[in-house]
Amino acid sequence: MTQDNLQLAETRFRKLVPLQLSSRAALCWAFGLLEGSAASAVLFLAAFTYHIVVMQVAVDQAPIELYAVYSIMVGVLYGAFSAIASAKFLDKSQHPHSILADSALGWTGAFGIALLVAFLGGMAGDLSRVSLTSAYVAGLPLLLGLRNVCYSVVEVRIREGRLQYHRVSVIGDRFDVVRFLLNGNLWKNGYQLVNTLYFEDAMNEAGTLREGALVDFARASLDRDAEYMIFVGDLDDIDGLESIVEDLKRFALNIVYAPATSNTTFKFLDVVPIGPNNALRFLRKPMSDGAVLLKRSFDIVVASLGLVVIAPLFAVVALLIRIESPGPVFFRQERRGFNGDTFFIWKFRSMRVTESGASMRQVRMGDPRITPIGRFLRSTSIDELPQLINVLVGTMSLVGPRPHAISHDAELSRQLAKYAHRQRIKPGITGWAQVNGHRGETSTFEQVEGRTTHDLYYIENWSIFLDCWILALTVFSAKTRRNAV
Repeated sequence: MTQDNLQLAETRFRKLVPLQLSSRAALCWAFGLLEGSAASAVLFLAAFTYHIVVMQVAVDQAPIELYAVYSIMVGVLYGAFSAIASAKFLDKSQHPHSILADSALGWTGAFGIALLVAFLGGMAGDLSRVSLTSAYVAGLPLLLGLRNVCYSVVEVRIREGRLQYHRVSVIGDRFDVVRFLLNGNLWKNGYQLVNTLYFEDAMNEAGTLREGALVDFARASLDRDAEYMIFVGDLDDIDGLESIVEDLKRFALNIVYAPATSNTTFKFLDVVPIGPNNALRFLRKPMSDGAVLLKRSFDIVVASLGLVVIAPLFAVVALLIRIESPGPVFFRQERRGFNGDTFFIWKFRSMRVTESGASMRQVRMGDPRITPIGRFLRSTSIDELPQLINVLVGTMSLVGPRPHAISHDAELSRQLAKYAHRQRIKPGITGWAQVNGHRGETSTFEQVEGRTTHDLYYIENWSIFLDCWILALTVFSAKTRRNAV
């Protein structure tokens, strides 16, 4: 990049970045004030409606003051929880599917704490259980909807570059800094550049950094409320970098490093201490040990209950299969699962053949090998129910990427390199791809990519609430049964 082109790029970036700024703390307070006020209003209106309209109590005899105090208390508590949750949302440290869960937990926590205070203060007996229960039940969908709308509006403004709440300053060689700013699209991710320092402009005649240049730059950045100072460059002089950072330890700034590269896809996740050394982590296990235990416990409980409840259905289906065509009721097929290990999946037989997973022909729409009963079983996913046995023995989970036969798995991996990334978590009976309509054939690249993209999204955003949501969609959503063969 020539000097003229570099200046043009700088000018372009300056024009792209809008001047609108907002404080992250102010946004958190705004979220807390808005949602806390809504919580107070919901509770007070529900209590007022119950006493005045339903019970027909005179206004001057209704405990309006008591409910006003209780509503304000709940609103303040819920507003505080909202502000904390919004900070995680703005920092993008929160899974999308935990946003609504946080709202529900915040509402429950605020209600419970306020009720405990009322009990300790001797006021609980004067509060109507019916009105409080009605307010709690009515408040859940209203506050969940409000939070979803608010976050959606803010996300749109961020993506459009109309809202910046993180202030950053950047330091490094001019070429590296400009490339970092242009490649990163910081202005569309909530970041506002407030200061830059190019090493070329901070050198003395000896070719070293001018004494005090970094300190002056840090002070100027703090005067402009910068939260982050970003070093852009190569990690080929750790000792030199340490000496630079040493001068900045007097300031309350986040000092971070960004590699001087145009590659924006390869990510450094965090720094892991390995003995006395620090190591950059590029990949982490998708689930912590606690999350694995929680998911496994959920699988065992639900699968056990499911097998007990649907045992009569098993008997009926088994009888119909035996009457309709010769062959076994169940069939086992080898599939590839967690960490690429193979296992045998259990299914009700829905075809006239029982092919092994190592060599087989994928089922197509209208496949003549499918029996009439089998077609019904496949369209309703009843043929998958024996996989609850796989869940109990631990080769599968209730929710996860659908496992494919070994021959299909090898072919799909050749079509799409990231397809194999689905094996970082246990396969499931149902999954995020299936409830979004990506089931059935994988004969085109678009079908493979759509299924893989949804599976990877699930892996990266797993939560127990997402598992429950997927199970609910599996049962009640018509989209789940779309494309079934």
